[in-house]
Amino acid sequence: MTVGAVRYECRVGSGALAAVIAALVLPLPSHGTLVAEQANFQQLAEQGLVQTHANWWNAQAGWYMGRRNGDPPVASLWSSYPLLELVDAIAIADPTPANKAFVDTTFTQAEGFWDPTIEGTGGVTWLYGLHNTGNAYFDDAGWWGLAYLDAYRATGKKRWLWDAGRVLTYLNRYAWDPGSGGMWWDVTHEHKTSEPLGAATLIAATLYRIQHKKYFLDVAAHLLKWADTNTQNPKAGNLYGRSATDGTVMDYVEGMMVAAHVELCKATKQKAYCTQAEQIAQASLSQFPVLANWAPETDVVYLRWMLDLYSYDKNSTWYALAYENAKHAAANARDASGFWSLRWDGGTTIDQTLYTQTATLELFAWLAATPPPA
Repeated sequence: MTVGAVRYECRVGSGALAAVIAALVLPLPSHGTLVAEQANFQQLAEQGLVQTHANWWNAQAGWYMGRRNGDPPVASLWSSYPLLELVDAIAIADPTPANKAFVDTTFTQAEGFWDPTIEGTGGVTWLYGLHNTGNAYFDDAGWWGLAYLDAYRATGKKRWLWDAGRVLTYLNRYAWDPGSGGMWWDVTHEHKTSEPLGAATLIAATLYRIQHKKYFLDVAAHLLKWADTNTQNPKAGNLYGRSATDGTVMDYVEGMMVAAHVELCKATKQKAYCTQAEQIAQASLSQFPVLANWAPETDVVYLRWMLDLYSYDKNSTWYALAYENAKHAAANARDASGFWSLRWDGGTTIDQTLYTQTATLELFAWLAATPPPA
């Protein structure tokens, strides 16, 4: 993940402390209360999207600004990713014709992140409308592909599956190291990282569930086999590390791997995949703070796929994890001007960035899109 030249690391919490906190926060209120709060989360998300479009949209560029002050004048792909998922989640939660039409409009515009000059066959560029740079980030490409899968989920439009599929082809062809395995961070091939690996695995698994093409299953199984063999960190509950040589665990990578296993479980009917998904989730609960404290734009990726696990196995722990963070964010993340520019604990961030605003709203939208436990 890139924000300018800054790379963020996950702050891993004490397993013992996480267990204590979990015991305190995971009990949920009544179903009636949860249903009422689900409606409130939807309202916050929809109002926030209107606010975002009014304050970050750059009509001249045809895309959103990276910061509300117009610097940079167009957002990077990583900065745009929470916005794309916010648009998807709102339409999934409330599938009105207007919401689905806005998905189509937004994702048609977001195809401006595709650069046909990359690697000679095309790839995803890191900045909206940027062409002929000779460089691109494979983690950014993965985020873009995942957003298009959710656009398909929101609208049923097969064009968005095609976009996700070309990302998978791009990553499999250019990010994967055929010699020693693993995925490169960018086209310079200087170091490897697990974000594009997790994203490619999830894209392949989801496309297999939807389209039942053996190629997608083969890709997902191949990537998972390599990750299981080379990156699991026994000191962190066998969570997936950054690479074969770096055991750093990051919550959003674990979230993608949870979701990839759930997709394969649903598609193949092999219970072992679901068992592993739950094992990754349990280990994550021990390794990461229950009240997520890395950054909104990263933590929301982890939490939304924990919600997907809940939707499958009905274990309310995963729902409660996302719910507690959403309540925490709703109480603390709005600044004095009414924008969602603060951390979920109320701490400051880079001033009024698109990704902080929309990441918090995205969390609300995924809670709105997920029926609460009975």
